[in-house]
Amino acid sequence: MDIEEASQMARRHEEAYNGDFEHYIDLYADNFEAYRPVQGITHDRAAMYELEQRATAACPDRRTTVLKVMAAEGDWFGIEELWTGTNVGGDERFGPKDTKVAVYAFTMYEVTGGKFSQGVAWTGRPNPAGSRQP
Repeated sequence: MDIEEASQMARRHEEAYNGDFEHYIDLYADNFEAYRPVQGITHDRAAMYELEQRATAACPDRRTTVLKVMAAEGDWFGIEELWTGTNVGGDERFGPKDTKVAVYAFTMYEVTGGKFSQGVAWTGRPNPAGSRQP
């Protein structure tokens, strides 16, 4: 996959996530599998979409911004992104109601037949106000 193809997939991802979330799942192959090494969790397509729906319900104003697209090799490429929103309540993972939320993600995707077929995602919440850890 070259950088132009990777950039096109990243744009489709960002546009569907922000403006056509109902069809976001259509970007993913039926046999999609995501692995989150830090959490030690594997999700299939349905579990991934359910997780994203929960986050959207908790933070209905959330938006994702692709910060960087990286071409890798073969059918794999990487996306660095940041999504932000406001927790309206109902999901304690995002803190109390009216909490401003930001989630950073770096994901390596495999693309097969124009759809995401595998993903390896590292996610986390940035430190408040850009503070640095010692």
